[in-house]
Amino acid sequence: MEEVAHLHRKLLRFQRGDSTDIGEALDLLRALESKPITVNILKETKLGQTVAKLRKHDSEKIQNQSRNLIHSWKSILTLSPRTNSSSSLSPTAAGTLAKSASSISKPKSPSVETPKRKETKSSSSASFLPPGLDKMRATVRTKMKENLELADADTSNAPDVATAIEIAMARMFSVGFPGENKKDYTAKFRQLSFNLKKNARLREDLLLDVVSAEQLINMSPEELATDEKRHEIEKLRDDAFQRARLDWADANEDKINKQCGIEKNSKGLFTCGRCKSSKTSNTQKQTRSADEPMTVFVQCHNCGNRWKC
Repeated sequence: MEEVAHLHRKLLRFQRGDSTDIGEALDLLRALESKPITVNILKETKLGQTVAKLRKHDSEKIQNQSRNLIHSWKSILTLSPRTNSSSSLSPTAAGTLAKSASSISKPKSPSVETPKRKETKSSSSASFLPPGLDKMRATVRTKMKENLELADADTSNAPDVATAIEIAMARMFSVGFPGENKKDYTAKFRQLSFNLKKNARLREDLLLDVVSAEQLINMSPEELATDEKRHEIEKLRDDAFQRARLDWADANEDKINKQCGIEKNSKGLFTCGRCKSSKTSNTQKQTRSADEPMTVFVQCHNCGNRWKC
């Protein structure tokens, strides 16, 4: 635990920009990959949040190493229940065999274990939906838990995560206090519920505590979207930026000429007065009144000279 915390502190300095040594950061990520990491360690150190932020680093090597590390940690959620169940069965089986060999009397362990399990379930359900909880808030918690349980990994902590999300939402909109805003509370729930159903990665990040409840409720629509939707939004934004450029025609000149069947090496109707080349192309625009002739705009593809006539 101490060694992992030490590596995390160094990695946190790199993530914040205090250190810029990419080689050292890669060594830290590789070292973490070789350490035995548990869900409790990730929750206590917040290591998952630090590594998750490095997935957006400028260095492609840092991005890939961080993604691989997060992927390996997500498998912990799937493997941990099986490991715990197998390890907990072994002592029980050994104890049962020892008791049956030493005495003929029936073992009392089953009768003792059953009430404990019932008490655990009842206590967990009471903390998830405590008595007296507002009906609307109870519905939100239940729906959030159902959305989280769609994840492929272990969802045993889904009730706790759903409760944390709902409490954070209630604090944000002062639900249960004077000046509460139930309308915005409901709208936020619908937004999060929709995105949790669609975004498998977001569900796993919440269960792994890579993303906290406070971070979730403050995420923008773009951050909540899936990777495919985010790339689509970025492409639309880039297209809109390109169309708004004043030099869009110059930047896309080759594409425009290709669509119009104009080749740069073809001989044009005009000769450049600067370099005397005939590799020109021309367009016409109505810049004056309707009864006046159109203005001809000419461009030389040899020297880039432009003129109108």
